[in-house]
Amino acid sequence: MAENTTAQAQREELHKTIWSIADSLRGAIDGWEFKSYILCTIFYRYISENLCNYINKLQEEAGVEGFNYAEFSDDEASDEAIKDQMVQAKGYYILPSQLFINVANNATNDDNLNETLSKVFTAIEASAQGTPSEFAIRGLFSDFAVNNSQLGNSVSKRNDLIAKVLVSIRDLDLASAFEENSIDAFGDAYEFLMKMYASGAGKSGGEFFTPQEVSEILARIAMQGQPNVKSVYDPACGSGSLLLKVAKLATNKDNLHFYGQEINPTTYNLCRINMFLHNVNYANFHIELEDTLTKPQHLGELFDCIVSNPPYSIPWEGDANALLINDDRYAPAGVLAPKTKADLAFTMHMLYHLAETGTAAIVEFPGVLYRGGAEKQIRKYLVDNNYVDAIIQLPANLFFGVGIATCIIVLKKSAKKDNSILFLDASNLFKKEGNKNRMMPEHQDAVANAIGERKDQEYFTKLVSCDDVANNDYNLSVSSYVENEVVKEEIDIDAVNAEINDLMTKTVALNDEINKIIASLQNPPTMNRIQELIKELCPNGVECKKLGDLCKISTGKGITKKDEVEGGEYPIISGGINPMGFFHSCNRKANTITVSRVGANAGFVNFIKRDFYLNDKCFSVVPSDTTADMINVIFLYYFLKYRESIISELQSEGGVPTINTQKLSSIEIPVPPLPVQTEIVRILDKFVEQQEQLEKLIELRTKQYEHYRDEMLKF
Repeated sequence: MAENTTAQAQREELHKTIWSIADSLRGAIDGWEFKSYILCTIFYRYISENLCNYINKLQEEAGVEGFNYAEFSDDEASDEAIKDQMVQAKGYYILPSQLFINVANNATNDDNLNETLSKVFTAIEASAQGTPSEFAIRGLFSDFAVNNSQLGNSVSKRNDLIAKVLVSIRDLDLASAFEENSIDAFGDAYEFLMKMYASGAGKSGGEFFTPQEVSEILARIAMQGQPNVKSVYDPACGSGSLLLKVAKLATNKDNLHFYGQEINPTTYNLCRINMFLHNVNYANFHIELEDTLTKPQHLGELFDCIVSNPPYSIPWEGDANALLINDDRYAPAGVLAPKTKADLAFTMHMLYHLAETGTAAIVEFPGVLYRGGAEKQIRKYLVDNNYVDAIIQLPANLFFGVGIATCIIVLKKSAKKDNSILFLDASNLFKKEGNKNRMMPEHQDAVANAIGERKDQEYFTKLVSCDDVANNDYNLSVSSYVENEVVKEEIDIDAVNAEINDLMTKTVALNDEINKIIASLQNPPTMNRIQELIKELCPNGVECKKLGDLCKISTGKGITKKDEVEGGEYPIISGGINPMGFFHSCNRKANTITVSRVGANAGFVNFIKRDFYLNDKCFSVVPSDTTADMINVIFLYYFLKYRESIISELQSEGGVPTINTQKLSSIEIPVPPLPVQTEIVRILDKFVEQQEQLEKLIELRTKQYEHYRDEMLKF
């Protein structure tokens, strides 16, 4: 059901607030590493409020009015019977003084805050020791390192930062913003932060987070024809977003059991935290820490739904481990996945755990569809036994840090309707948003509906018999079966011819003007005029000033409001930078320059529209009020492009090269008189204008050529 406009607006406002808090608290510690402090604090607040509300409700039902567990004394709350009852219900117990609200309210005055929190976290874990919830609770706060030197070089500085985190999360309105909606506020906040941290962390963050639209497609496919799903499994569960997406779509959430395995301890903790934040009872989730491929923790279990986005083409033991070829999960194929590419090892593992009537939807690296050797042998086993239900080609650039176009393999056992495979090309079903592609609800519907209908649609789906796939050398690439639609632009040749003639007239006139400029530059009148202006206005020569004295340099929030820029548009850098240089653009409307913070090996620049902030991977450079009549921003743009190597020279050494405000501020900028700057800009603008005209002319000539070529060659 579509979310109403008010709820969406509230959600977006909450997201801005959350990210603002996270952004303002980051310091020396890396953003991706700092996520644990924000997320664990949200978790600490959630379990405190969840327990407190549960106890208060019990008291209210017993006739005790106005009871507030947060104001209860620890002595009264230490009764073992009360503790046992709460641990059985919630999986943990927290004394009143150790509740988040009480610790947060005293945080700024607690000189021993690090010790206080350490004791609280230890006590919460200890409350579950020896009970069925012990393994669900154990280690959940281990990544909240209160004595991490990166937080500060002294206990007091570390405590100051931790206190800011606690107070900021305390003041976050996670209740009233959603009180009239069915949104899980804590869970939604968690997912938003995971997405933002993963986006900032690039590839490493992408390992922990699957975009929501991909999760939606996987869950919908895996649940088709299964109205009463009882179990869902992800053998590479990451932060648990895929498992919980199934929960959001399920009708019997309270009876749904979640199974997952994760090899990374930090992510393992994040997944369990995510379960609690989505109000999943500890008895209903079974998340394990271990290597899925060599030490599976759920052997013998079969699952109704399997949804997974396992790591792409990672190394594993493979045939170096003589025991694996006899493993019940891999033995049926008669061969193990290559040691350098574990993709199909995960696939075979999931097939082993799939119930006879269940469905598995797995994101895969595209190479598994066509590579030879052992992978071809595994595909042969899957096709010959009719386990492959569908292959879906996804758009490129959906995932954080992964630009390739991935695919989805859908597996079924006895639930298959036929002896065929549906090939679906969804590579064009996306909307570009910033530097990423997104599959919108209508795109998700198209994929889910096509999987359900299971019939041929020109340029979109093709139902192919397993025999035909076998005859095609077990190639499962979608492009081998679904024809690409060739969409040709309709060319209005009269309009093109008219535009070429008009452009040629302008180009000739502009070329004459540029030739005069070149002649004057070669015969020195223009250069002499510039030099004379300089001598007249600057008898002591051109003065140089530091960029920081000329301009306001800021990052992250250099432009804060849409209406500060004409038309509400301005360029910001949302990823790496163009390998051709560090300095990117000058926005003449906004009188603003953007400079990348990231080094030249980081990839290509992407300019996007944002209506509330510049991201932290670029600087905005804006002439200050006191120097606006001293510097022409377009002149500054041309000078920095001419000398962009000076920005390169300022980069820090080691790792990914970056620059900072201090280094950028130190750049020496010559400041000739404004009339000189204006004349230089006028001349250089003419050359740029001609370049743009020639580029446009080439584009039009290409259209003209294609039109007449096609007309003449139609026999």
